[in-house]
Amino acid sequence: MSERVLVYEGSYHDSAFLMRVARDLEALEGVDEAVVLMGTEMNLALLANAGFEDEALTRAGPMDMVVALRAASAARLDAAEQELARLLDAALRGDAESAGAAAARYPSLAAALEAQAEANLVSVAVPGAYAGYVASRALDAGKHVFLFSNNVPLEEEIELKRRGVAQGLLVMGPDCGTAMLAGVGLGFANRVRRGRAGMVGASGTGLQELACLLHAAGQGISQAVGTGSRDLKTELDAAMSEMGLRLLAGDAQTEVIVLVAKHPAPAVAERVHGVLRGLGKPCVVRYLGCDPRPADGEVFYAASLDEAAARAAAALGSAPPPPFDARAGAAGLLGERARIEGRLVGLFGGGSLASEAERVCEAAGLDVACPDHPLQVEPLEGRGHLIVDTGEDFYTLGKPHPMVDQTVRCELIEAVGADRSVGLLLFDLVLGDGAHLDPAPELAAAVAAAREKRPGEAPPLCVVASVSGTDLDPQDSERQRRTLREAVIHVEPSAWRAASVAAAACSAREGSGS
Repeated sequence: MSERVLVYEGSYHDSAFLMRVARDLEALEGVDEAVVLMGTEMNLALLANAGFEDEALTRAGPMDMVVALRAASAARLDAAEQELARLLDAALRGDAESAGAAAARYPSLAAALEAQAEANLVSVAVPGAYAGYVASRALDAGKHVFLFSNNVPLEEEIELKRRGVAQGLLVMGPDCGTAMLAGVGLGFANRVRRGRAGMVGASGTGLQELACLLHAAGQGISQAVGTGSRDLKTELDAAMSEMGLRLLAGDAQTEVIVLVAKHPAPAVAERVHGVLRGLGKPCVVRYLGCDPRPADGEVFYAASLDEAAARAAAALGSAPPPPFDARAGAAGLLGERARIEGRLVGLFGGGSLASEAERVCEAAGLDVACPDHPLQVEPLEGRGHLIVDTGEDFYTLGKPHPMVDQTVRCELIEAVGADRSVGLLLFDLVLGDGAHLDPAPELAAAVAAAREKRPGEAPPLCVVASVSGTDLDPQDSERQRRTLREAVIHVEPSAWRAASVAAAACSAREGSGS
């Protein structure tokens, strides 16, 4: 095995570009590992822990791009370096189609603002140590901020949002994965029709799932405001959630408002409830991981993202969807068998969708664990069912998110699915701009490899998947579903429905409440 470390001094690129380059390099024949990141102190420590030792790392700084490669031979490294040069050249030439770069590049935020003075929003995707500074400069210029960067200190977020409220400017983030403004998706976003449903979300995949479900119901999105995952914590007091809600209340295109978030602080949720009651428009709320509170006037609390989307669609005139029978889905999954032999393991790319699945399994009486560390697979840890969020930091540090690069999740699917104690695999597939362009074949291949490796005496492996996407997405949701079905994978259109089928199949084995 050969390895090589390359440092490109003064070559800053955002995280989305770095992830795409890493994915493209790792796809090359003979390349076993490609890590592409900025030379921050934390990232350099990660490379050292991964066994990369090179004198070049000692001179890398936070504004330098670092590429660490492992390949079968020096010749394969040379080929990877040539491909890297092509990708960087395409980015410098502004070749958006081949490199995913912007059509115009500027040496600084000040230069970009001068050249595009009419722009009213700045998208920030620099390393977390510098993100607060860049976002602050955007606010100085009177611009809204979409803050994709993570690892921004909480005190910086508090100050940025305090300033945003005072200036009447949105600060969407940090760690804001999704927004849809004036028909333009930011971060990870699905292509959906414009419509009359406005959304606010402290949950990126929650916003995506809702947008796709509303699209499937024949409705569309007016605006979707992301807030960052911490916005409903006590320290932030829903500053951007409230601003987004009030903006939607004053938006003539928006007729119904949907709010989604994970685990809000109780006092913050109570204050937000008062805001919702005063908006003057029907509001639907889904707090992931929480039991819904009773409806209050025009404010309805949903027990799932599916129910939230159905309620919002009904308020806009859509017919209610037919009742969903999870037991019937489970019966189709089981075929001639009476029960699932083995454990349920969910391997999710979307944290919000993992939370939905966890709640469904708990409601079905299943004993579910959610590891807060990398999953141990040899032997598979624990004795009960597992729900794993492969988008957690300990899976993605120095690696692309699983929505972009599925290598880590496919490895887990293959290893976990081959374990004879596992009877059912559950996973999500989130499509849209920014995500992997053709993910289903890789997942199908991982499932096939797992089934092939299972011991002869092991029970058959059942697999259930959800696909969150639309017919307008570049991946084509129906094509992705068809590929999974051809691999003998049961497919549902939402994470809640997929988890409900999986839980029904497993609770048939365990009995109700056991």
